[in-house]
Amino acid sequence: MTQQRNELARDLIRRQEGLAAQRTTLDHLWQEIAELMKPMRADFTFTRQPGEKRAQKIFDGTAGQAAENLAAGLWGLITNAANDWFTLRADLAEDEEAQETRVWLDEVTRRMRASFAGNGQRFYARVMELYADLVTFGTGVFYVEEDTASGRVHYSCRHLAECFVAENARDEVDTVFRRFAFTARQAEARWGDACHAAIRRAAAAEPDRRFTFLHAVLPRDEMGAGRGAAAEMAFASFYVDVEHGSLLSEGGYHEFPYQVPRWSTGSRGVYGDSPAMLALPDVKMLNAMSKTTIIAAQKAVDPPLLAIDELAVRGLRTHPGGIIYGGLDENGRRRYEPLQSGGNVGLGLELEEQRREAVRQAFYFSLLLMVQQPNQTATEVLARQEEKLRLMGPHLGRIQAEFLDPLIRRQFGIMRRAGLLPPPPKQLRASGIRIGYVSPLARAQRAGEGAAIVRVLESLAPLGAIRPEIYDNLDADLAARLLAQSFGVPNQLLRTREAVAAQRAAAQSPEAAGAMGGMLDGLGALLGGGAA
Repeated sequence: MTQQRNELARDLIRRQEGLAAQRTTLDHLWQEIAELMKPMRADFTFTRQPGEKRAQKIFDGTAGQAAENLAAGLWGLITNAANDWFTLRADLAEDEEAQETRVWLDEVTRRMRASFAGNGQRFYARVMELYADLVTFGTGVFYVEEDTASGRVHYSCRHLAECFVAENARDEVDTVFRRFAFTARQAEARWGDACHAAIRRAAAAEPDRRFTFLHAVLPRDEMGAGRGAAAEMAFASFYVDVEHGSLLSEGGYHEFPYQVPRWSTGSRGVYGDSPAMLALPDVKMLNAMSKTTIIAAQKAVDPPLLAIDELAVRGLRTHPGGIIYGGLDENGRRRYEPLQSGGNVGLGLELEEQRREAVRQAFYFSLLLMVQQPNQTATEVLARQEEKLRLMGPHLGRIQAEFLDPLIRRQFGIMRRAGLLPPPPKQLRASGIRIGYVSPLARAQRAGEGAAIVRVLESLAPLGAIRPEIYDNLDADLAARLLAQSFGVPNQLLRTREAVAAQRAAAQSPEAAGAMGGMLDGLGALLGGGAA
């Protein structure tokens, strides 16, 4: 049995090494991007020591700032902690949803949002790191771990340098190998007696000594039947001691615990492309130009001196207030002259600004910076903003499909198994649940439908004043609901069709008409008395 486990461990190590060998070229590209734009992540091709200097190659910080701005913009437009950014809906037509179903969906949505915001808002802190990796390297790796004892959910953004992924036949990432380091103390606390004897000895003598481990998650059907409860889980999980070639633990997950969004897959590879890859030539040129301009400016401000020979400059005092003895000859002429190279520093700064603008545009700077032009109405500003945000539609669709959808489904499954969700109503047991997004960016994608309704109503207004019957062509109730949905109105704010019909019937009853007539008579008497 032990031999089989060790053979499995060696097979997993060999597969991880094969995945690592396939992306060697990408590692060098990511390393170059990180050194120029995200130096804290610049450890793809070699390991850096804690506290080591990492920004020696950066002479202009425009690219790094633009990447951070785009990541922060995605955070605010997609998963803003201050706004509702998703909702659960029944996979039914709106008029088929029962009131019990609506109430249950709203309550589950509220509890899931509270769970994302719980634990010191750890999710919102970690997802910012994911967006930063996504716009810089084109691929991000997010991990959602289930604590079966407490029912809590733990989130973390894994460093891309540690993670190696593979796709299934549907181009979906369903396999992740994470190669990471643990101290001997951490390893013993995690796996106990399953650790190799060398690790246990180090835990007692050198608790902070680091060892290399491997976490492999892949479909269960590729690994055969598991043991115990893990046999019924869709994904297998293995922890391997890489240095000693032994299997530490075996388990599983009901849902794939890693979410691996890609910015785009234009290169048709497993890993994604990023805005930083498009901006890399401009970033390299900008850094070279900045370095040259800095040297030219330094020469202009503190130029080198022209002297007859080396002996003439010995003891030369060029500091402020210094006295240069022998600086004048017998005729009062200067013995030393500054070298004026004639370099045009202003031209260099102008060319640099052009490259900076190109870098900013690669990171959607103009899209995120909504500058209001003078003499614009609020409607014009809103239309301009929606037009810009729709340019993010393709990337939003990929983020929703590869990150948000599996994330929310994973969160739902964890909370359901922990008993943190109410029992579903009968109607939902036969139908599914779909995810709707109500973030600012998602609303901007749907705003065109609402804007079309508003434009139609505005266009019909002149004709409606003459022929009111033309409004019979429109379903006013449906238009109101579509407008509310396009602007992200919460479900609980909208009455059901039955409630609307009941309210209208009550308003048309004789009792309501008599009460309305009495109120109008009283109002008329009050106004008449006031006028007298």
